[in-house]
Amino acid sequence: MKRPCRRAGITPTTGLTDADAWVDDPRSPHYNEHIVVDAKNLPPWFSRERMRSGDFAYHWLIEIEHNEHPAVPGEGSAIFFHIRRGETRPTSGCTTMAEENLVRIISWLRQDKQPEYVLLPQAEYEKKWQAWGLPAP
Repeated sequence: MKRPCRRAGITPTTGLTDADAWVDDPRSPHYNEHIVVDAKNLPPWFSRERMRSGDFAYHWLIEIEHNEHPAVPGEGSAIFFHIRRGETRPTSGCTTMAEENLVRIISWLRQDKQPEYVLLPQAEYEKKWQAWGLPAP
């Protein structure tokens, strides 16, 4: 049985600059896309969408392909693995974890191995892990 999940959008490690943004505005033709803007002529929306916000939680990121090819406005954008801000602090859709665990995953990921990320409630995982060929719970 083929797993009904998508391969994470893993690309070679890239350092972000002050001109990198992820567009979250559903009215934009670049909705849910990483773009680089002209750092000398920043658009008015840039302060809300910039990737280097100074937030420690985004020091390490892994893109999770969500709502892509094509993106449907309003169906979610900018979904990442990133450093958690606290054990009980929620996000708007991202997956967070302690920094040392995120760094371990980043070190382990290899695009040629086509890694897959599965996020399910425990009960659902226990129903599907064998059929999907996942590690035992």
